[in-house]
Amino acid sequence: MSDSKVPEADKPASATNAEVKVDAKAAAKQKPPNPMWKYLGFGENFRPRVPSRNWMIFLSITGSFTAAVIYDKREKKRAQRKWCKLVEHIAKEPLGDSRNMPRKLTVFLEGPPTDGLRIAQDHFKEYVKPILVASGLDWEFIQGRKEGDIRAELAEKIRNARLPFEESKEGQDPILSTRKNAGIKEFDGPRGDIVLGRHTWKEYIRGVHEGWLGPLTEPPTPVAESPEVAETLAPTSDAETPS
Repeated sequence: MSDSKVPEADKPASATNAEVKVDAKAAAKQKPPNPMWKYLGFGENFRPRVPSRNWMIFLSITGSFTAAVIYDKREKKRAQRKWCKLVEHIAKEPLGDSRNMPRKLTVFLEGPPTDGLRIAQDHFKEYVKPILVASGLDWEFIQGRKEGDIRAELAEKIRNARLPFEESKEGQDPILSTRKNAGIKEFDGPRGDIVLGRHTWKEYIRGVHEGWLGPLTEPPTPVAESPEVAETLAPTSDAETPS
């Protein structure tokens, strides 16, 4: 059998020229790299290409998380601007009589169960404080570090308000007594309470119920009775002395 391959020397010149033309055409399609990549420090022969499968997964996850964080911060700032604009007219109102105390809000904070008070404080600082600052109002805190503190403090505050000034704890405060004697009046109007957290709201309602519908004096705290321990005495036998 004769070899089907034709030696290169025996190939016609037209076939060689065709191959040269095809190679030159393919080489002409490749454009030189953009010099921008060289100036950016990627090198002269850098050519951008589609990332691999693993890189696509990584970029999709990180991009989604970054977009969610940016969206959350943008919406939070938008909501803050909305509420700050609604209350900023309060800060522009002129003060009334200088012998009257200004309006003061009460903020109730309590840590969620199995957690500390720091979570509620951070929530107030991030979401509520900017709006109060825009309104120009003063506020005071009633913080509960354990379950029942908010209820007890609110109920005691309401009971003192029901008593005459001389018999209440406020009458024993020298600062409040001085204001009373000087004719400085408290703010006449709704002050406002801000309750943060579902558990704080539950104790707030219980404190209001106990303060307004309960007795004027705080009920005594029940004392846990200790179990009685029976004392067992060992029998003693009289030792007989020899005569």
